Amino acid sequence: MRLFATAFQAHATIQALASRYQGFILDQFGVLHNGQHALPGAVELVEYLARANKKLIILSNTSSPAHTTLQRLPGLGFNPDHFIGAVTSGDEASKLIRETYGGGNCDENGRRDDDKADIGPKRFVWFTWGKGNSNAPSPLHFLKQCGHVEPTLSVEEADFVVAHGSGVIRGPGLSDDDGDIGFQSMGSFL
Repeated sequence: MRLFATAFQAHATIQALASRYQGFILDQFGVLHNGQHALPGAVELVEYLARANKKLIILSNTSSPAHTTLQRLPGLGFNPDHFIGAVTSGDEASKLIRETYGGGNCDENGRRDDDKADIGPKRFVWFTWGKGNSNAPSPLHFLKQCGHVEPTLSVEEADFVVAHGSGVIRGPGLSDDDGDIGFQSMGSFL
C-alpha cells in the first residue's frame, strides 16, 4: 500500500489520480462546500470515488463534532454513506481537554463518577458561539465532551483558555436557559 507519492506528478484526470490511491482525506470547507452549498463538481467527485471503492474521510478544523459534520452532508448534496468518518478539531480539542484537565471517568454530563469526584473542576475562559446561531456547533455538547471542567468569566480563576467560537464569552451558566448570566459579549470582556 502506497502512503505517499514518490515524486510530484500532475494528473490530467481524476481517474489517473484515483487509480493510484486506496483512500482520500478531504477537507470540507472550501474543498467540498462553502458552508451553504456544495462546490461545483464536488458531489460528482465524491460519488465517483465512492463508486471506485475509495475510502473517504473528512478532516476539518471545524469546532463541530464529527457526527454533526456527517449529519450536515445531505443538506449540502452529499451522501454521508460515502464517507467512513470524519475527524474534527472540535472532537480532538475536547479529547485533549478531557485527558489533560477533565480527568478520570465522567458520566454523560461530564461529571466525575470515580473516587476523585470531590476534586473541584478545572476552570477555563471559554470563547464560544452565542445563542441562536444555527450554523454554530452546540457549545454544551462540546462542554460535556471535555469532562470535569467548568467555564468562568474570570481570567484570574481560569486554568486554561478555549477558543471554540467567536460569538461570546461563556460563563458558569450551564444551559441555554440561564439567561444572560452565563454569557458576556466579546466587546465587554476585552
